[in-house]
Amino acid sequence: MTQTDMFSSLSQQLKTAALRPNINGYIPHPKQLAFHTSQSVGRQFIGGNRSGKTVAGAVELINMMRGVDPFKPVKFEPPVAVRAVGVDFLDGVDKIMLPEIARWTPPSMLKNGSWEDSYSKAARTLTYTNGSTCDFMSYEQSIEKFAGTSRNGIWFDEEPPKDIFDECLMRLIDVGGRWWISETPVEGMTWTYDTIYLASRTNPVVEVFEVETDENPYINPTEIDNMQMGLTKEEKQIRRQGKYVAFEGLIYKMIGDRHFIDPFMPPREWLHFAMMDHGLANPTCWLWAAVNEDGTIIVYDEHYVSGEIVSWHAARVHEKNTEHQRVPDYYVGDPSIKNSDPITGTSVQIEYVENGIPIILGNNDRHAGINAVAERLIGVQDRPQLFICKQTCPWLTWEIQRYRWARWASKRMAFDKNAKEEPHKKDDHACDALRYGVASRPRLDNGTEIPEYSDETPRHGADSAYDTFTDRELTRMRSGAQYVDSNLGIEY
Repeated sequence: MTQTDMFSSLSQQLKTAALRPNINGYIPHPKQLAFHTSQSVGRQFIGGNRSGKTVAGAVELINMMRGVDPFKPVKFEPPVAVRAVGVDFLDGVDKIMLPEIARWTPPSMLKNGSWEDSYSKAARTLTYTNGSTCDFMSYEQSIEKFAGTSRNGIWFDEEPPKDIFDECLMRLIDVGGRWWISETPVEGMTWTYDTIYLASRTNPVVEVFEVETDENPYINPTEIDNMQMGLTKEEKQIRRQGKYVAFEGLIYKMIGDRHFIDPFMPPREWLHFAMMDHGLANPTCWLWAAVNEDGTIIVYDEHYVSGEIVSWHAARVHEKNTEHQRVPDYYVGDPSIKNSDPITGTSVQIEYVENGIPIILGNNDRHAGINAVAERLIGVQDRPQLFICKQTCPWLTWEIQRYRWARWASKRMAFDKNAKEEPHKKDDHACDALRYGVASRPRLDNGTEIPEYSDETPRHGADSAYDTFTDRELTRMRSGAQYVDSNLGIEY
């Protein structure tokens, strides 16, 4: 090679390095530095768009693969096996994750100094000269694809589905590997909010880092403003500040801290009622509430269990009534409980009656029920008329703050179509029970009205479901009055 050729080659290398600085020229901003120096088993780096979270995630992966980490002691000597998982292959992996890793990988770690020689498109696997490998996967793949051999580290770019996250973590157990998530919480308060974000406050092995777009010193503020023109207040909180916010489609947007109170047992003279939503594989939920003469409802206890039969739930309801030393004046619930089983000929409603719990069928007009709950939450003259004891009603407290309208399967469909007008059918059992109960109260509630038990008695074969009760007991049941519980030896 002539001297001229050498200078030409060197000049070209310098130009390439200037255009594509590798990891040796990486200077993290303060939040990225805190993320890199952490030695926690699990880390969540949440931030706004262009805040540097994806860059940090890629650099963390590269340092683990090359076995050189300027920010903390190296835990695994090369070669290591790591995994990078994105939203999808087309956009998440090919357009975001791979270019970022290629940008920061030093040529010395690539076979022949070439990305093309080091990355197999067919296998979607990157191999470094020291033998370290990284397989790239996406959330579009089936859960079975995520099984396999151990991994030293796993990087999730954007929030993964819970089942994929759990399966990937199983790959870390044998070697004591580490995981990290870089995400903008565009999906709102999903499982990561509870399982990672909130849990990190008491879980010493998980650490959370939060960064706003404005904290990235390498982004022009004017560019940020232009990028986020037209966004709503909630969207700016998510995309600029990287904050968890309630879903844009939150049903009870007025819900707040003022609606949640400490444990409180309402006076016996208030009207007490219990409301329920039935499930078997899904939870059966019972809520206990009382209303005063001003129409203020306080939900003071709950029962939330799946996988049990009606008689078991009924026994728990009676036990709760004993604990409260107050039997509800009436029970109201899911109208589907009246449906007869084609094999047994009975129904859930009949089974509850046979266990001493007559349930009034609730109004299944979802919009009417949701509106009734919303009106109580708003209240009168800015004073709510619905309160929830947060410590004794943890499931209702959790669900009602996340209860949202159903969404279209894709962002394109959401853009092209009107918003859905039905609630999202997941994690809604306590909310369904609540709307049955609140909808059973009159609009101008003086805390005295007891709904009548329907005269249309359920049928069990050719006989009435109530034939096991005397006329006196049946009358009392239909009015929501007293019940003699021979099993517990008490009279309500």
